[in-house]
Amino acid sequence: MSNEFWTRDVLKGSLNRAAGQFLSWHRREFFSLFSPKTVAWLTDRDNRQLILKAGSSDLWCRDRRGAALWRLPADEIAASSLEEALARRGVARNAARIELEIDASAFFVRRFDIPAAAADNLAKLLEVDIERKTPFRLEEVVYGHTAARHSSPSDKLSVALWILRRDYIVGAIENAGIALSDISSIRPSGLRGSEEAPLIELERARPGADRFRIAAIGLCAATLFLAAIGVGATLWRQSALIAELDARIEEMSARAARVRRAVDLASSESRLLSVLRETRRGSPRFADLWEEAARILPDGAFATTLALAEPRPNEKALDIEGFADSAVGLPALFNKSPLFADAGLTAPITPDSFEKRERFSLEAKIKEQKRTTSQ
Repeated sequence: MSNEFWTRDVLKGSLNRAAGQFLSWHRREFFSLFSPKTVAWLTDRDNRQLILKAGSSDLWCRDRRGAALWRLPADEIAASSLEEALARRGVARNAARIELEIDASAFFVRRFDIPAAAADNLAKLLEVDIERKTPFRLEEVVYGHTAARHSSPSDKLSVALWILRRDYIVGAIENAGIALSDISSIRPSGLRGSEEAPLIELERARPGADRFRIAAIGLCAATLFLAAIGVGATLWRQSALIAELDARIEEMSARAARVRRAVDLASSESRLLSVLRETRRGSPRFADLWEEAARILPDGAFATTLALAEPRPNEKALDIEGFADSAVGLPALFNKSPLFADAGLTAPITPDSFEKRERFSLEAKIKEQKRTTSQ
């Protein structure tokens, strides 16, 4: 089971699809390098598609969009030959493909399902199906097919086999003055709705227009390949030099970073010491504030909480909570201190039945101390 999975799903499935997508992309990008005329020459897009409808006597040349370019009547072909009639219009016989359009009702269509794993043997299966399950012999008919994968189950292919008798083709082209060997392909017409039909090829695909065109494409591809190798080698050498320079720069940057960190550390320590000195000179120590608050509070009062606060930027205050016999006059006492200013109660005074005193909450701003400069 494992070998079948790798062979069928991976090697024949995923890799084939990936290779096809890569070749399509490579072909598209390669032809984008040339002008439209050059691309038309390289891909032989000057080929003419001639359309003949079953029972009609005129051939119509159409462009890739299906628009009619010119008409080739049967009388002109009968007067000379198909090759000469095309030459008068500047078209070589080997550059013109004749497609016969026949109504879909003339075909015998047989539909059946096969396992998806049998897709590689579909050509042989079609021949066997015609011989065994249709009233036709293989040499009496031409045929084509369409195949689509089932949505459920996904391991099945739905095949539609379109079969047309050769004698019907002869009758369809007898008014056009051409032979069956002149027909390149047959396309069913008059399809209904979303019905799909195959293009039945009556002749094998011809090799390239000439060997020179194939050689030119091969030389262009080889040139691009060698140029890509040269560019890749140059970029590789440049990347190696850049990597070496990056390593040296990284080493020097690491050394410079170590020196910079040492300098920054020394500078930050110096700044920290300066700030501490300035702060110590400009603001009293907490021990001084504690001692001053203890001195200010009267004998009938005591503090339960002392905390430093910063109500606004660059402004410090001392928050005091506690009990006093009479808390009303405490702000005035703190305002008389050389260390405090703008003292005020921050909460209503409430009597405490347990302490037999008044509970208070007071905030006093700390005055900035005048800095003295040493001569």
